[in-house]
Amino acid sequence: MHVQARMAVRRLKSQATEGRTRLLISVLVCTALGFGPLALAQSVSGRAEEVPLAAAAPLLPAAAVNVSSSSYDSRSPGLAVSDKAGVHVVWEERNRIYHRAGLIDGWLPTRSVAVGEQPSVATDAAGLAHLAFVNEFGGNYEIYYCRWNGSTWSLPRNVSNTSGVSSSPRLAVATDGTPHIVWADNTPGYTVIYHAYWNGTYWLNEPIPHALGGAPAVSVGADGKVHVVWQDRDTPNAPYEIYYSLRDGLTWSLPEDLSDTPGQQSIIPNLSVDRVEAHVVWQERVDGKYAIFYTRGRVGLWSVPERVSPNEAEAYLPSLAVNVYRTVYAGWDEGQQAVYRQRAAGRPGWSACTAVVSDVQGVTDLHLAIDGRGQLHAVWAGRVSADNWDVFYQKLSSQLFLPMTIKQFASGR
Repeated sequence: MHVQARMAVRRLKSQATEGRTRLLISVLVCTALGFGPLALAQSVSGRAEEVPLAAAAPLLPAAAVNVSSSSYDSRSPGLAVSDKAGVHVVWEERNRIYHRAGLIDGWLPTRSVAVGEQPSVATDAAGLAHLAFVNEFGGNYEIYYCRWNGSTWSLPRNVSNTSGVSSSPRLAVATDGTPHIVWADNTPGYTVIYHAYWNGTYWLNEPIPHALGGAPAVSVGADGKVHVVWQDRDTPNAPYEIYYSLRDGLTWSLPEDLSDTPGQQSIIPNLSVDRVEAHVVWQERVDGKYAIFYTRGRVGLWSVPERVSPNEAEAYLPSLAVNVYRTVYAGWDEGQQAVYRQRAAGRPGWSACTAVVSDVQGVTDLHLAIDGRGQLHAVWAGRVSADNWDVFYQKLSSQLFLPMTIKQFASGR
């Protein structure tokens, strides 16, 4: 698939009206070339009152691409996007991790990275990809890490190094390039959540205090703080709840129960962080069916959880992405289709559901990601025959942001 560079220029001219108030509209003109269409950056300032506005003009999505295109089952896809190096798609196939990169001039050949499963991928500021996955070695499951330098992958490095079973890794990369990995580990005889990071020489790992359970997710803010969510339950027979903890420096906050529905099962959380707060989605049992729920906030201050999957169909495996303008995209599977909704920052309500893909043969494992230019990307696994699944990628939408600042000045000043 070739990605054509797009260029757009939008001019906003200043206006003045007579009377006590004059309206001045600042002009912003940007041109961007690269992987996917552009999004204009905001520039706001004001002496009396700043009112940032943003219009978003959706463009047509690109066609879906069969990335794996294999005669074997390709499942558990992961996705990372970069303004500098395109997209990176990973998946598991025949107990191996595979990778394919989509660059500005097309897709690179598929390559086998390592023996393993459950891949999680992220990119750093330089556009290089980082990968975490599970592999069984010497009779024990461990978490391994590889790094892509633009042409080849490094040899796998053991991150967990525990005596117990390590599983469900999730990876995020800080703005300074530091990779952070979380996973579930039963070394103490029960399942706890571990966190590890690369200090430039070796991996440091430890259990997150008071974090028991599984299915963790991680995101790192621009300030370097590490946000983690996971599922846990108070007793062996109790339903799962969704918990959150924040690492600020070397200190972890006490876990907070975000779902807070003791009579309902809340599982499989996902997480994304913007410059202000964290956004969390999860899968919750309601009236005998699973639905997707969402909350946002920070330590000690969270919004009331709200249901974002409106359809009668059961909703599974939520995904989440937030752009630089704090627009939230929540996606999930609904049996024969994958859908998403969006909500602008500071505005109530969600958009109508947008179908990513509909296929009567089956769709699962939707993952969303947003690059720095506002381009929304997705991967998923789709059934291509009765006994075969492939991994697909698509650019879902493009947005041209037209921000402006309104300044109000009283006449005679």
